[in-house]
Amino acid sequence: MTSWNQPGAPDHDRPLAPRGQRCLPGVAATIDGHLDGPLDLVLASTATRVRDTLAGVLPRISAPHDLCWRRGLYLASPEYLFAELNELPDDVRTVLLCGHNPGLHQLALDLLGDSDGSDTDGAASAGVWAGLPPAGLVVIDVDDAWADVGAGSGRLVEFAVPPEA
Repeated sequence: MTSWNQPGAPDHDRPLAPRGQRCLPGVAATIDGHLDGPLDLVLASTATRVRDTLAGVLPRISAPHDLCWRRGLYLASPEYLFAELNELPDDVRTVLLCGHNPGLHQLALDLLGDSDGSDTDGAASAGVWAGLPPAGLVVIDVDDAWADVGAGSGRLVEFAVPPEA
């Protein structure tokens, strides 16, 4: 949900659209509902719309231990995203990864071992396979150490689409 009100502006610099701003309380509530403590880490793209999103979400949820802006997360491939996860220290328990499609969507499918939709088992899994909308949230549990996280190492907890605003 980005704004196209600035013709000619680079994609990286496009702000969050008003509709996206209106969805932020619901997005924050969904994230907060899955936390059993504070976020340990937020890894975020430097894109303006991600900065806008986090500015509206983070004050409404348990404060993260650390917020790391990464230019490389902008339009990152699933391979790059896996590399970022594999570098996390073992004491990091909960991570919020904020980036862009198609990389985030494919990362979720790869983590779930479901890149073709053949293993879908319910509406949430089918929803993830169908697509990851802007401000969509895929909650995935992994048991492996971060260094070992790879394809098929995750379990789907929830797939949430932001409420319409």
